[in-house]
Amino acid sequence: MSREELEKQLVDQPFDLELRCRYGIALLEEQAAEKALAQFELICKQQSDHAVAQVGAARALLQLERRAEAAARYARASVLQGFEPNEALEQLENQTRRTGPSNAGAPHLRVVSNNVAPVIPIQRVPEERIRFSSIVGMDDLKKSIRLKIIEPFINPGIFQKFRKQAGGGILLYGPPGCGKTMIARAIANECNAEFVSIGIADVLNMWIGESERNLAAQFDKARSKTPCVMFFDEIDALAYARSKANSEHTRTVVNEFLAQLDGVGKDNQGVLILAATNMPWDVDSAIKRPGRLSRQIFVPPPDLAAREQMLKIKLTGVPLEDNLDVAQIAQRTDKYSGADIDGLIELAKEKVLEEHLLNSSNRSLSQGDFEQALGQMQASTLDWLRTARNLVKYAGEDGSYRDVEAYLKKAKML
Repeated sequence: MSREELEKQLVDQPFDLELRCRYGIALLEEQAAEKALAQFELICKQQSDHAVAQVGAARALLQLERRAEAAARYARASVLQGFEPNEALEQLENQTRRTGPSNAGAPHLRVVSNNVAPVIPIQRVPEERIRFSSIVGMDDLKKSIRLKIIEPFINPGIFQKFRKQAGGGILLYGPPGCGKTMIARAIANECNAEFVSIGIADVLNMWIGESERNLAAQFDKARSKTPCVMFFDEIDALAYARSKANSEHTRTVVNEFLAQLDGVGKDNQGVLILAATNMPWDVDSAIKRPGRLSRQIFVPPPDLAAREQMLKIKLTGVPLEDNLDVAQIAQRTDKYSGADIDGLIELAKEKVLEEHLLNSSNRSLSQGDFEQALGQMQASTLDWLRTARNLVKYAGEDGSYRDVEAYLKKAKML
């Protein structure tokens, strides 16, 4: 379609962003950079997360020799995810790959499996854009979550046929640092739901009755924003087992929590309640019964493939020696959590940076740096796994921790 034809269509459909985007591309091809930039800016004002328009604006800025602004636009576009690549994106991508020295140093996008994958570390993905595609590995876990949680939530009509409601509660548990909070936010984004995160400080109060009132207010807030995902991190602090509690205050908070989960006098339809804990054995058993946090999902340490992928992504842009064997490092990090992987990389960097600062060295990160770092670290999940092993062996007759038991057997710890 020619530029003139696009202009005529825009007169009739001025709010069609994809049409305006194609018009901007046509202007780029004619080297009308100022006019193209104006079109992409209009799109960005209406939809700030329109990555195609961000890349288009960057291309226009490159034509205008405004390289610093162009790099900033590419950086903005590189963190946007969760949209389908279209003709405009592919065309802009091809142009980006053909760009010469004027584009040096500007971040770029690559199309992978119908999604735009950022060539940046995972941790830079904004929270509101975290999806399952942002989380490496855990394929079985993500598949289970999608079937049990996300699909009933976004397709309630299918499940209403069997009188299955969207909502309810899920408890994510496992060793610290394995991504439970990130998974919870990804679930909310996959469900296209409002995400309400509730911390201990949002609820607990020293004055009698205030904690219960705060908890009720949080539930009311979530009900007013349906569809909504409520996320309680460190749920063991808010719903500590009453049989172990020494304080009457703890008991009343748990009682209020149970009442809110049951929706006493309220309707929890459309509210998905997620909770995470490192210590599921300390969560009150009544919280975990059917109708409350009845679905309990074990979030294990990342497997070998996930660890290797994490290392590759987190080392993107870092100067590396040619002999660095990421696959071997991944094999040496059995039972490491995602946080442990971060810590290992930072520890490996310290030696190199020390040589840079003290000896004016100019070397890159080497296999030896990681070998040295591995000698100073061990997996932080081991203590948790040993505790879980004892629980499974001596107090797991009810089958509450079948997933943990299966993991421990696979890891030859049971």
